[in-house]
Amino acid sequence: MKPFDKWFLSSASNGLENFHQFMTETVEIVKNYYKSLEKPYEHIGGEDLKKNIERYVKFEYEGKSSDAILASLKDLVMKHSLHISHPGAMAHLHCPPIIPALAAEVIISALNQSMDSWDQSPIATYIEDGVIKEIIKEINYPKSSSGVFTSGGTQSNYMALLLARNEYCAKHFSVDVSKQGLPVEAKKLRIFCSEKAHFTVQQSAAQLGLGMDSVVSIKTNEHHEICTDSLYKEIEKVKQQGNLPFAVVATIGTTDFGSIDPLGEISKLTGRENIWLHADAAFGGALLFSNQYRYLISNLKEADSITIDFHKWFYQPVSCGAFFVKNATMFEQIQLHADYLNPEEDTHLHLVDRSIQTTKRFDALKVWLTFQALGKQEFGDMVDYTIKTAKQTANYLQKRTDAEALNNPVMNAIVFRYQPRVIYMDDQEQLVYENGINQTIQQLLYENGQLIIAKTKFEGKSYLKLTMLNPLITFDETVKRLDEVFNLGKELDKKEERLRERSVIGSF
Repeated sequence: MKPFDKWFLSSASNGLENFHQFMTETVEIVKNYYKSLEKPYEHIGGEDLKKNIERYVKFEYEGKSSDAILASLKDLVMKHSLHISHPGAMAHLHCPPIIPALAAEVIISALNQSMDSWDQSPIATYIEDGVIKEIIKEINYPKSSSGVFTSGGTQSNYMALLLARNEYCAKHFSVDVSKQGLPVEAKKLRIFCSEKAHFTVQQSAAQLGLGMDSVVSIKTNEHHEICTDSLYKEIEKVKQQGNLPFAVVATIGTTDFGSIDPLGEISKLTGRENIWLHADAAFGGALLFSNQYRYLISNLKEADSITIDFHKWFYQPVSCGAFFVKNATMFEQIQLHADYLNPEEDTHLHLVDRSIQTTKRFDALKVWLTFQALGKQEFGDMVDYTIKTAKQTANYLQKRTDAEALNNPVMNAIVFRYQPRVIYMDDQEQLVYENGINQTIQQLLYENGQLIIAKTKFEGKSYLKLTMLNPLITFDETVKRLDEVFNLGKELDKKEERLRERSVIGSF
């Protein structure tokens, strides 16, 4: 027996027993906590948080007992985390992780393979490639296409603009950016996206040496989709200025509204202008498997590249995303061969040839195991159910006199706000009050922990947002939770009215 056997997976019985004990006890903690989980969040104030961190988060000279470790997991991590799986958590684009994917996480972590070269992850490499090919079939991409798993939309959007930039420079300036760097003309390159596009478009432009000023923001229409007429005019304007349009980013599911840019119309324009079209379907990519709403993204195949996040609407644990490109040869622009890793003469598939990452996880196992367990039919039913619930909820909000519903959801994101009854004579004072009361509602609900919703802004006004990804959310329960929102708003209104009465009395 070796001195450290118990800490590693091996044939040693004490190591396997220790693994089984840790895993069993951890699973019991999670199971027992969720068995009695009443609300998605147990708020902890600043001083209490500081005390807990000082108590639990420190490295001791000697390891702790199993009981002490379990206590810290229960009393700190589980108790004060935000539980995305609870139906009352409806703030951001976070999904409850599906159980088959949680099982896959155990295998992924136990194997601890790196997905950069074939010899480090032999079967895993081909499973990832197989999962990519299955998604490609759903997109209806040609056989010439390819893809790779990524950490998520930030990396995928970056890769799209990286390949688009390099391809443009190679074609128009005969410059290999990977070897020679950016040509002087690069300062004229321009990217177009809607004003509701994800901030990673600007972030990518900054990191790619193009600068955030290279991104041209296009106004949206009444459905919060990119206005194609405005896009055309801005492209013409940029060309007249002597600048170079090289990429358009269409958003397939905006963060706030879940709106889908009209890919069919955009692709006609980008095709005519020979501009790279990237579809950021980080949110909306799951519609590929919808049984009722797949038609909404029937033109996804027109994009030159695509982002899909599995850790949003595919119910995968973070992180889990993918990047797809219609022409697989585009990956050659980022390839660099190392003799110890992916030698040029090697015939094996090395995923590092498609990625800006070297070390990356076997996240494809989660997606594969999920579809093995559910099948496309049931998965599609879950996606459709969340849209149905969101549409019911939006309809309910539109009927309330104390609510302003800003959108009729295409997917499952709803933007609304409490409409206060306190009226100021001054419009600016009214706006400040309305914004303040909605921001306060969101904050108080968060601290109460019963309902976790997000806040956002539109045309200077503060709004609340429901992101209803969880298929465990029901319409009836949502109505009850929304009653809490509006009852809280009315209480805040009453406080404001009392303050105004005192102010009037005090003025005499």
